[in-house]
Amino acid sequence: MGAVDDILRGGGACGALLRQVDWAKTSLGPVETWPQSLRTAVGIVLASDYPLYVAWGPEFVQFYNDAYRPICGRTKHPAALGQAAAVTWPEVWHMLGPGWERMRQTGEAIFVNDLMMPLDRNGFVEECYFTYSHSPVRDESGDVAGVFAALTETTGQVVGTRRLDTLRELGASTADRATLDDACREAMRVIAAAPLDVPFALLYLVDDATRTARLAGTSGLAAGDALAPGTLLLPDGTGEASADWPLGAAASTGAAFLWERLPGASGTVAVGPWPEGTASAWVQPLPRVGHARPAGFLVTGLSRRLAPDEKYRGFLELLARGVTTAISQARAREEDRRRAEALAALDRAKTDFFSNVSHEFRTPLALMLGPVEDGLQDPLEPLGPRQLERQRTVHRNGLRLLKLVNTLLEFSRIEAGRLHATAVPTDLAALTRGLASGFRSTVERAGLALDVDCPPLPHPVKVDPDQWEKIVLNLISNAFKFTHQGGIRVSLRWRGAQVVLRVADTGTGIPPEELPRIFDRFHRVQGAQGRSYEGSGIGLALVRELVRLHGGDVQAESHPGQGSTFTVTLPADAASISAPAEGTSTSAHVLTSATAAAFLEEASGWLEPEGTPATLAAGAASDSLMRTVGGHVLFADDNADMRAYVHSLLADRFEVTLAADGQEALESCRARRPDLVISDVMMPALDGFGLLRRLREEPATAHVPVILLSARAGEEATVEGLRMGATDYLVKPFSSRELLARVEGNLAAARARREQRQAEREREKLIAVVEQSSDLIGIGGPDGRAMFLNEAGQRMLGLEGPEAVRSTHLFDYFLEEDRPYVRDVILPRLREHGRWDGEFRLRDFRTGGAVPVHYNFFMLRDAATGEDIGIATVSRDITERHRREAEAREQREFEQQLIGIVSHDLRSPINAILLSANALLQRDDLGERATKNTGRIISSAERANRLIRDLLDVTQARLGGGLPVHRRRMDFHEVTRQALEEVQVAFPERQVVLDQQGDGLGSWDEERLGQVVLNLVTNALRYSEPGSTVRMSTREEGDDLVLEVHNRGRPISPEMLPTLFQAMRRGRHDEGRSSRSVGLGLYIVQQVARAHGGHVSAASSEEAGTTFTVRMPREAPPAYDTVS
Repeated sequence: MGAVDDILRGGGACGALLRQVDWAKTSLGPVETWPQSLRTAVGIVLASDYPLYVAWGPEFVQFYNDAYRPICGRTKHPAALGQAAAVTWPEVWHMLGPGWERMRQTGEAIFVNDLMMPLDRNGFVEECYFTYSHSPVRDESGDVAGVFAALTETTGQVVGTRRLDTLRELGASTADRATLDDACREAMRVIAAAPLDVPFALLYLVDDATRTARLAGTSGLAAGDALAPGTLLLPDGTGEASADWPLGAAASTGAAFLWERLPGASGTVAVGPWPEGTASAWVQPLPRVGHARPAGFLVTGLSRRLAPDEKYRGFLELLARGVTTAISQARAREEDRRRAEALAALDRAKTDFFSNVSHEFRTPLALMLGPVEDGLQDPLEPLGPRQLERQRTVHRNGLRLLKLVNTLLEFSRIEAGRLHATAVPTDLAALTRGLASGFRSTVERAGLALDVDCPPLPHPVKVDPDQWEKIVLNLISNAFKFTHQGGIRVSLRWRGAQVVLRVADTGTGIPPEELPRIFDRFHRVQGAQGRSYEGSGIGLALVRELVRLHGGDVQAESHPGQGSTFTVTLPADAASISAPAEGTSTSAHVLTSATAAAFLEEASGWLEPEGTPATLAAGAASDSLMRTVGGHVLFADDNADMRAYVHSLLADRFEVTLAADGQEALESCRARRPDLVISDVMMPALDGFGLLRRLREEPATAHVPVILLSARAGEEATVEGLRMGATDYLVKPFSSRELLARVEGNLAAARARREQRQAEREREKLIAVVEQSSDLIGIGGPDGRAMFLNEAGQRMLGLEGPEAVRSTHLFDYFLEEDRPYVRDVILPRLREHGRWDGEFRLRDFRTGGAVPVHYNFFMLRDAATGEDIGIATVSRDITERHRREAEAREQREFEQQLIGIVSHDLRSPINAILLSANALLQRDDLGERATKNTGRIISSAERANRLIRDLLDVTQARLGGGLPVHRRRMDFHEVTRQALEEVQVAFPERQVVLDQQGDGLGSWDEERLGQVVLNLVTNALRYSEPGSTVRMSTREEGDDLVLEVHNRGRPISPEMLPTLFQAMRRGRHDEGRSSRSVGLGLYIVQQVARAHGGHVSAASSEEAGTTFTVRMPREAPPAYDTVS
C-alpha cells in the first residue's frame, strides 16, 4: 500500500476512496505500473479545490475530487471512482463518447458553455446544465491516453434566468390588456412559452353567483381535454365537487397545495417537452382583495426533470402573483369602463329628469306665487303686519325656488343641445345698465359701492336679451355674495370687433388652485367666505354655456383677499351666433322682470330684513330682560329669513341668540355658553359639522346639546350627523311644532345629563376617597348581604376581589362568640338610632382570628322615603394602637420598678458613706488632713445623692407627666434664704446678694423650692466671672411670688434660648468652666415651677447679663391637687 498511498495521497474523502480501490482488478492495473502522466494528472485532480475529472485508458476509467462529487448526485458516487465512464453515464454517453473518441484520434480539446445534459443522478432524469473544458492528456509515448475535464454546473443560473425572463414577459405583456379574457389569454401565451418549467397550465376564474370555476385559459393542453374541463363545480362545504379535482382545500383555506397524482389510470399526463410527461401539479388560489373567496385558480404542471425544491415553488408562486395582478388590473379597467358608461347614462338620465321635473315644478310654483302676490297687493282685504311679513317671506323664497328651477331647466336644455340663442339687435349698454342698477339699493344697504360704467356703444349688438340678462345677473349676484367690503364695478366697452363686459369686485377672491374649475358644473370653492353657503353651484357654469352660445368667451382672474374680475367677450356681429336647429325651440322666454326679481329677492335674503329690531341681528339676544326661563338657545343659519322665522318661533319661550355662520356661533358660545345650539349644516366661514367638532373639542362646550338642520334627508344623513356628535338631526322642511318639541326635549335631556354628570363626578370623588382610604369601608343590602368592601377592608380581613365580598353576609364578619351581641344589642340600637360606634372585633377570614377595630355602623336610608335601603360601616384597625398601648404599659411598669431599684440600691451605699464619714468627723483624734479628706467625701456623696435625686425626678416627670409636690404653708422668703446658705457653703469665695420684698407666705413644697434655688444659683455662679456678684431676689406680684437670679458673664446665644430647659441640654459652651453638669438642673427647675402651677423664663444679652425668672402662685390652682 505504500505506492498507492504515495501516488494517491491527499484528496480528502475521494482520495481515501481511491486508495481503497483494488486497481489490480481494473484495466489500469496496479498503481505501481501506472505511467507518470497518469500519476501527474491524478495528483493535480486530488490536490485541487475546483471540480476536476480525469478519464483514462480505453475504457475511460474515472478519477475526480471532492469538489466534483456533487455532480454525481446520490446514486453515482462512490461507484463512479475507478469505473468506466460509459458504465457511470449511460444516459449521456451518446453525448460524451463520440467526442472523447475523436479527441483520442485528433488530440483536439472540447469546450462547451451551458450544455443541457439529462442526468439520472438522484433517482430521476434531471435537467442539468454544465460549462466544461475537456482537454487531452498524453502518455509517455505521446498518444492521447486520457481526458482531463474542468467543469462547472450552471443549472441554477440557466434555470433562474429562464424563469426571470418568463416573469418579466408576463408582467409586460398583460399590463395594458383592456379586458379580463384578453389578459387571461395573454398570460397563458407567456406561460406556454416556458414548457421546460411549466409543462401545462390551467387558469380558472371563480363565478360567485354560480359557485363554479370557469376555464379562462390553458397552455400545453387543449380546452375541453379530460384534464381541462370547461367548468368545475366548487365544493358546497359538505364535500368535494369532484374527486378528480380537489379544489376544495384551496378554495376554503386560501392556501396552495401539491396535486400529487393527476387524473387517469397511469397518474401521468403526456405533456411538455420530455417523453415522461408530468405526474403532479401545483394548485394555487388567486386571492382577491376584500373577498373571502379567491378570484380563481392557477394549476401548473411540474416538470419531472426539475427538483421540486423551494426555488421551483417560489417561481410558481411569483407566476401566480403575476397572473393575479393581470386579472386585477383587467377587472379594474373593465370596472372603470363600466363606471364611465354608467356615469354617461346617468348624466343623460339626469338631464332628462331635470328637464321634465323643472316643467312639472312650474305649475305648482305658479299656483303658489300667484295667490301670494295677490294677497300682498289686495286692497280690499289687506293683511295684518304679522301675516304680511310671513307672506313676504313665502314670496321671496318662492321666487328663489323659481330661479333655481329655471336655471336647472336652462342647463338641461343646453346639455341636451336644445337651447340656442335668438339674437336680435339690442342696445346692450342700456340693457346692462338697467340690470346692474336694479342691484343698487341692495348693494348699498350692505354698505358697498356699486359703480356702473356702461357708456353707449357705437351700434346695437345682436344678443339674446333673456340670456344676456342671466349672464349679467349671475355675475353681479356672485360678486355681491362674496364681497363684504369695498364695492362692485360693472363696465361695458367696445373693443375692435368685440364687446367686453367686466364685473369686478373687492371680495374674498378665489384661490389659484380653484380657478381652473370655477366654471365647472356644481363646483363650489371650499372654504369660500360668502354671505351664504346656499347655492346650486351652476350659476357660473350657466354663464359659460350661455356665452358660448353667443360665440364668446368668459374668463376669471382673482387674487385671494383682493377680489375677482370676470370678463365676458362677445363678437360684435351675429355671424358667430348659433342658429336654432330646425324643429327645436328657441329661448325659454322667461319674463325679464320675473328673472330679475328672483335674483334681487335672493340677494336681499342674504341681508337682515329692513326694520329688523336689534335683538334679531346676528349674534344678538332676543330679549335683554330674558322674559322666559326656558333656556338659552343659540341658532346659527346663513339665511336671514330662516333666522327670523326660527326666532319668531322660539322667542316667546326661550332666550334666543342668532348667528349668521359657524364662526360667529362659535365665538358667541365662547363668550357665553348656551343651553342648546341649533345649527344649519351648510354655512360659510365654518359649517355646521365644523362648528360641532369645535364645540366638542373645547371642554367648556363639550356637553352642550347640538341640533343640526339640513336639507339632506334619509337615514344615512341622520346617522352621519349623529356620528359626528350631534344630539339631534332635523331635516328641512320642518314644522314649528316639531322644532319646538325637539328644542324642549333636548333642553330637558340636557338638564338631566348635567345632573347625571354632576352626580357621576360626586360619585367618582366618593369612590376615590373610599378606595384611597386606609380604613375599612363596606356596604351591605337590607338583607345583610355584603355589596361592597374597599381594597383596604379586603386587605384587612383577607378577602380577595368583589366576588369574594358579595358571597358573604353581615354575620360572617364577626367572631362566632360575638354574633349574639351583634344580633341582640348592636342591630336593635342601629335600627332605633340609625348608628352604633365603639371598639369591637371583626373576623380575619384568613386565620379566623380577631381584628380589633373602632367600629362605626350606620343605616343607609332613602332621602325621599326614609326607607332603610342598606347598612354601611367605616372601621379602623386599632391592632397597632393596642400593641403600642400594651408596650407603653409594660415600659411604664418596668421604669417604675427601675426607679424603685435605683432609688434604693444607689442611695443605700451613699447613705452608708455619709453616715460613716460623719462618724469619722466626730472623732477627736482625726488629723487635719483626714478631716479635710473626710469633708470631701461627704461633699461628693451629697453631690451624688443630689444627682440621683435629679435623675429620679427627670424619670418621674417623663413617666408621670410631672414632678410630685407636697405643699404646706411656709414663708417663701425663708425657704429661699436657707437654700442660699447651703449654696454659699459650697462656694465660700463667691458673693451672692439677696433682696427680698413683700409677704412670702404661701403653700409650696419646701424641698422642691430648695432645688430651684440650688440649681439656679449654682448655674449662675458656674457661668459668671470668678470675681463678679450674683444677685437673687424674691418679691410678691399679686397672687404670685417671683424669684429672679441674675449674673453677668458670657451670654446665652439666642438660638439656644428656645431649648434651654430641655433635659440633657447645656445652655453655654465655655471650655474654661466646669463640665461636671449633666444638663438636668434647668429642666428640673421648669418641672418644679410647672408642678406648682407656675413657669420659668430666661433672658440673656451682652449688656444686661443673664436673668432666670421663676413665677409661682401662692396657692395651688384649681386644677392642681396638693400632691401632683
